[in-house]
Amino acid sequence: MAEILIRQAVSPDIELLSRFDHTVKTECVWQMTQNVESGRIVTTFIENHLPREMRLTYPQSPDSLVERWKNYSSVLIACINTVPVGYVTFSAIFASDMLWVKDLVVDELWRRKSVATTLIQAANSWGASRHFSRMSIEMSSKNFPGISLVKKCGFEFSGYDDNFFNNNDIALFFSRYIK
Repeated sequence: MAEILIRQAVSPDIELLSRFDHTVKTECVWQMTQNVESGRIVTTFIENHLPREMRLTYPQSPDSLVERWKNYSSVLIACINTVPVGYVTFSAIFASDMLWVKDLVVDELWRRKSVATTLIQAANSWGASRHFSRMSIEMSSKNFPGISLVKKCGFEFSGYDDNFFNNNDIALFFSRYIK
């Protein structure tokens, strides 16, 4: 496999990135249950295997990337043989020394080839060079491949928000210290 190179996005890249396949295939989801009793609320997430594979749409419109990218602290692109194959977007939250990963996308042909892991490492390096202490990432509770990836990369579950995305999916938040 050719080397994965990371570079900063420039304006002409954004249209190409928005055309990537942003969907995710999964056979498992994190299902939320909530029990409310007197003086106590217990929320549980359970891995739930689906009867068949499901294809998830991306919780943000890929077309809106053209408008959103200007609001990010950085958009980094992974390239193989100079061809963009994935990207990560994040915002720097200076008050809490945190990087907030908003998008982590690898075009379908290039998945399971360490591109996403390399993008996470690049975001980590960006944050470390600017003295940030933590990195968080958000994703749908249905994105089991993404959940598995960030857990493998050392992220821990740090919270959720019901109906967070425009499609009303539950957002799960995972965080880790920047190394």
